[in-house]
Amino acid sequence: MNQSLQLDSLRVEIQKVTLEIISLTERRRILVQQVAKEKLANGIPVVNLDVEKRLRLAVIERCQAQQLDSKEALRLLNQLIHDSVQKQEVILNSSTIPNAYSSLMKARAMERSGRNVIHLEVGEPDLGPPELVKTSLKKALDLGYSKYSESAGIADLRTKIANQLNEKYGCIYSSNQVIVTPGARFAIVLSVLSRIDRGDEVIILDPSYPAYADIVREAGGRPVRVQTYLENNWTPEIDLVKSRINESTKMMILNSPSNPTGKVLERSSLRSLVDLAIKHDIQIVSDEVYSKFTSAKHPSVLEFPECAQVFIDSFSKTYRMSGFRIGFAVSDISSIQRMTQLQNIFLTSIPEFIQYAGLKALDCKEDVEQYAAIIEKRRDRMCSLLKDLPLSFCQPDGGFFIFTKLKTEKFDGVQFADKLLEEQGVSVVPGIAYGSEYARFFRISVCQPENELVEAAESIKEVLH
Repeated sequence: MNQSLQLDSLRVEIQKVTLEIISLTERRRILVQQVAKEKLANGIPVVNLDVEKRLRLAVIERCQAQQLDSKEALRLLNQLIHDSVQKQEVILNSSTIPNAYSSLMKARAMERSGRNVIHLEVGEPDLGPPELVKTSLKKALDLGYSKYSESAGIADLRTKIANQLNEKYGCIYSSNQVIVTPGARFAIVLSVLSRIDRGDEVIILDPSYPAYADIVREAGGRPVRVQTYLENNWTPEIDLVKSRINESTKMMILNSPSNPTGKVLERSSLRSLVDLAIKHDIQIVSDEVYSKFTSAKHPSVLEFPECAQVFIDSFSKTYRMSGFRIGFAVSDISSIQRMTQLQNIFLTSIPEFIQYAGLKALDCKEDVEQYAAIIEKRRDRMCSLLKDLPLSFCQPDGGFFIFTKLKTEKFDGVQFADKLLEEQGVSVVPGIAYGSEYARFFRISVCQPENELVEAAESIKEVLH
């Protein structure tokens, strides 16, 4: 058989297999719809990790029996599971879950109609940036710093970030291990895109910032959510985390202090998670944007350089620069190079004059300490106002938020948030935004003046009674 006939024969075979795959895909789609309808009728959650585990074991057994590539088979399986979950969520209407942004937009719509609203939904500092930041921003513009910069960020800023982290944590990072990004969220995007391929899995501790799972899904990965519990002070169960790790697990996203719970991971918990990451070649992405706002000792992933990691922080919270959109990530040189390459593709660089404002912000240590003290005072005051209400919560270790559970059966978190906003003009975030298991929770931000927090607490009391 000559080359042309051989090629034609292979193409015919590929077409045959492709058509078989299409037929099987349609059959699978119909089955997924039937499963979704059964779950809807019986109130069963979309995700069942035990079922997925049995399916994964069946795939491994088939690969072993037929000498197939189990790694590629498991990656394909994860893509199929991801597709099934998405299709089921559409049928179950899970895609309309409220979040902090949608709560804010609803509150602002009320304000446009003439209503006064107390905003306890977003974690945005109410005070403006330090004066030094504002003057340096103007000066940078006057000096003509409005051009493209290096995609990773200006060298002076990256060097100063590295030096401050080295001084605080005893590290030995250099400027080429730092990337300056448009906010911490985009640093997470770059971290995920630089590490995750389609079908890879990422462990996320719930309740969690919703963007983590969204970003993983957009990258083609699969978020594997591991629940933590109010009754256990939101401490992760290490054995449960371990049980969720498999050959497809490539990353673990940590957030300490946590949004929404305010939980700071104890050193022992972080040590155990680091050990799991090392054993299974998992990269830890540690979002530590609230680390300056803690009343408990805050261990950082930077204190465990033996594991593959990406440390993420932001100027938005610490220096009250949310609208500036500036954050940064620190990692090994290879990871930062890949993240820089992606940032160059997406947006070239963040504005030069904003980076110079960030450079001066790093000198505002006294401002940071003063604002952290204000937030801690507000957290404590709000907790004292809520403690006698029919609510359950853990005193936050840090951050901007209090994550509270309704004891009353009158309504769930969404119903409570709607009633509180419509009747009292107080905007909070329903807990279901942070994981399906938290439907009876709601999140409070303490970024407003103390008098507004007192007024809001009275409104919460009114609705609960």
